[in-house]
Amino acid sequence: MSSIPLVPVPTPAGRPWLSRTLRRDLQGAAAASAGNGITALQTLAEATVSYPLLAFLKAARILWVVEGPDREVRDALVVTDVSAATGAPEVSPAVVMFGSVLHAASGDLTLGAFTSEMLAAAGCTPEYMGPAEPLQEPWDLAVLTAGLRDDMPLGIRLLSGQGFAGAVTAYRTEAGVVEAFDVLITARGIDALADPAALEAAALGANVQEFGMELHVGASGLSVRVGQDFLRVPQLLVLGPQLHPGVPEPLLKESAGISAEVLGHAPFQHLAIRYPAASAWDGGVAGRTQQQILGAAHAVAQGSP
Repeated sequence: MSSIPLVPVPTPAGRPWLSRTLRRDLQGAAAASAGNGITALQTLAEATVSYPLLAFLKAARILWVVEGPDREVRDALVVTDVSAATGAPEVSPAVVMFGSVLHAASGDLTLGAFTSEMLAAAGCTPEYMGPAEPLQEPWDLAVLTAGLRDDMPLGIRLLSGQGFAGAVTAYRTEAGVVEAFDVLITARGIDALADPAALEAAALGANVQEFGMELHVGASGLSVRVGQDFLRVPQLLVLGPQLHPGVPEPLLKESAGISAEVLGHAPFQHLAIRYPAASAWDGGVAGRTQQQILGAAHAVAQGSP
């Protein structure tokens, strides 16, 4: 990563979160470095970031980096020692849910309803939102829509509720407006996590572009330490008609333990990919398979050869 021209925004905090000051600094660095480098948040090597901050960085395509013992800048999202991660304990039962849907662009479009519906299928109700932490503004779709519109072509707002937090994003495309969300949900135990079948049904009903549910065995509450975001075990992936034609059938057949089913009727067919139920770190096997599937789907959707 040392060869990439980075424009870092450092924070000495051991547990950074997306304050108004940090958001302003990150956005200012991104604007100043446009075309001349990649903006990155640089934290302490053992930092633990809030999940809303992590979701914001991903949505804004801002790197999270740390300085290694050799003084080389490294990607903080990737575990540096995979062998050490094979025995990673489950710190607390948690899942990540992410999804997106394409809206027709119109003056009366209301954003956030899709996010609310998918969270409701997981038993979660959004309570607060805002551009930065701490979140104090009540969840309100009209206010959320106005804020995201003001920030177009890319709008990002944080959201939270009882036991979950993350970000909702809206951005323009030639086909319309995409609404996306990325949240981390904690639970009392594995048995209390959301039912994948209910989430699959909700995703189909919403005609999603994509929806995923992953166990996050590296989460600590609603925060993630350096290198721990790698510790995810996919449980469900639903791809909409824009994406699933790009997934090679041999990839699904060669992946042990997963099942795939095309659901619905053209032109609204979806591909549901169900992974084996798991409650602990699987060494990254399912995660690597999912990245291959998503990579193939997005490459075709974007017109790559």
